[in-house]
Amino acid sequence: MTSWAGLEVVAAQPLLAGTDPGQIDALTRLLEPVVATPGQVLGREGEPGHRFWLVVDGELEVTVRTAAGTRRLATVGPGAIVGELALLRRQPRTATITAMRPSRLLAGDEEAMDRILAGPEVRARVDRLASARLAQDAHPVHARLADGSEIIIRPLLPSDRNGLDSALHSLSSQSLRRRFFSAGAPSDALVDYLIDIDFVDHFAWIAFDGRTHSGMAVARYIRRTGDPAAEMAFTTLDSFQGRGVGTFLLGALGVAAQVAGVDTLVAHVLEDNRAMRKVFAKAGGRSRYDEPGVVVVTVDPSRAAALIDHPTASAIAASVGDVVTAASLALTQPPEPPAPVPPR
Repeated sequence: MTSWAGLEVVAAQPLLAGTDPGQIDALTRLLEPVVATPGQVLGREGEPGHRFWLVVDGELEVTVRTAAGTRRLATVGPGAIVGELALLRRQPRTATITAMRPSRLLAGDEEAMDRILAGPEVRARVDRLASARLAQDAHPVHARLADGSEIIIRPLLPSDRNGLDSALHSLSSQSLRRRFFSAGAPSDALVDYLIDIDFVDHFAWIAFDGRTHSGMAVARYIRRTGDPAAEMAFTTLDSFQGRGVGTFLLGALGVAAQVAGVDTLVAHVLEDNRAMRKVFAKAGGRSRYDEPGVVVVTVDPSRAAALIDHPTASAIAASVGDVVTAASLALTQPPEPPAPVPPR
């Protein structure tokens, strides 16, 4: 390596924090120092992805082609890793990576990535990044609600934080009480928790009105790692309640849960929240009292998925398949197609 890209530089990369010194030494020999000039393309959308880059300093732009032209996905700087997803999945690049200003990078191949993934802590960080980027690439699903209006859903992303915060603060006191068991406005810490999604054990859909593209609702499940059951929750803006949004999102959660290997969905619901209890009843939800005024409902994900039509359920499974299986598949082999939703 050149003088600027030695052992200390590699060890200082945030992604590699906690890596064994022996592994750092091995990585130093495997990583190639690269100096990129402004406008230089490191990886192009559609090309094979055989390399990744750790950004030591400088700035890179990540873009994709759309029907309307080039769209910027992200601008990344020191400490970032880019290009890893195509290498991990052994598939063509889904975005173009371009240097925006003079940048120093550490480039690695599959052997270097194997060394990085040897450390459990680092592997967990890369896993989370891969899941988030797969979620960003997921295709939105367009469908119709029972009243005929169009709904669009996609995975909730970190970039949705401000919108989520505004939506939660716009809820009526009754909606807040039904969602959080308190009429008080959610704290910043709670919003941070709700947007801190790994797309595997914590997955969330965000729904938009197909006509206005304004946010309508969010539905999520959260499970402890290795637990076959997951806790689900729903938040629908007051102006969209009573239109079948909750029923549709329960179906969408059921599809995602099936792909993720969740065998039971659980919800804690206030006893007087009759609207949501009726939604769960449509999926054969089984209820029991947990504490005074609170009902615990358990739902079979397959029964929940049956709430939406087969073509829509299949489209949702295809959209979410890569995202929720990133932890178990994307880091070791090309992902298999999601299991088909059985016809009804």
